[in-house]
Amino acid sequence: MNKKQYKKTITRTLRDDAYEFFKENYENNVTCSAYIRNYNRFITFCRERYNAKNKEDCKAHIEQYIKYLVEEKSLSPSTVHTYVAPVVLYHGESLNDYELPKRIVAHNTRSRNGRKTYCKNADTDNPAFARVVAFQRAVGLRRDELKRLRKTDFVFDESNYPCVRIKQGKGGKRFLARILPEDVEFVKSYFDGTDDFVFSREEMKNKLDLHKIRALHAQDMYKYYLHRLETEPSYRDILTKEIYARWNRDCKTKDGKRKKLPADEIEGYYFLRGENRKLAKRKGLPVKYDKTALLAVSIFSLAHFRNDVTVANYLLNF
Repeated sequence: MNKKQYKKTITRTLRDDAYEFFKENYENNVTCSAYIRNYNRFITFCRERYNAKNKEDCKAHIEQYIKYLVEEKSLSPSTVHTYVAPVVLYHGESLNDYELPKRIVAHNTRSRNGRKTYCKNADTDNPAFARVVAFQRAVGLRRDELKRLRKTDFVFDESNYPCVRIKQGKGGKRFLARILPEDVEFVKSYFDGTDDFVFSREEMKNKLDLHKIRALHAQDMYKYYLHRLETEPSYRDILTKEIYARWNRDCKTKDGKRKKLPADEIEGYYFLRGENRKLAKRKGLPVKYDKTALLAVSIFSLAHFRNDVTVANYLLNF
């Protein structure tokens, strides 16, 4: 007996078509899943509000979707950008084609506001997560990077510094995270050369604010580099060469071509302006940063390769 063939609904067809697009164009599973999830929100909006029946119908309502996110949902500018990014990508548009709310990093609340209610799984003093918290304070990785760590991932980089190897970081990138000298032996104790995971599934079933600890680690790294730059006359030349070596090896365009490191990214000072400057003054933080120290943190600890991200999302974040 033949099974009855059911025709796909319009909503299912729209979602399947978008799913295929993102799966084909974005190899990183985390990015791909986020894009699919956020585009599905757009489909729901278009179907419920305008009974859109195909891709072109949906495209006609991108501006209304942005207005809905801002005015009715009252989402932050950063969240609006996150929701709209996969929409414009799928429809062959650019974010520059639309009027989006301006993102001001100083207004970000991620990791800057404490929880209103106590959550045992978010408590950094919970003994169940002691190993994770202690390691994170010494290395400062992303959650998915911590999950994937194997006990073979203690290595030395191109300048012979002890590092934790990240085989699949954000965007699928590989990188080596340097360790402060005083933390080397402690971090090394997590690695025994076997292929086991460093952290168990139970340890990683938590709601710890790992980004906040990562930010605190970045601040410690900046202080380390700055102190050495200010007290060791020869260290700036040494660190500059190390930065160029890692940049030339790892900083590439999407098509694999090497990016050039602009001199003004590594020389002189990075001065805060506007809302970020006001935020720094309210917190009693510096309003200028040594670019060589900044870039060292960005490259050797955060794998961002951008000074502005390091300052705004990490050094101003606690």
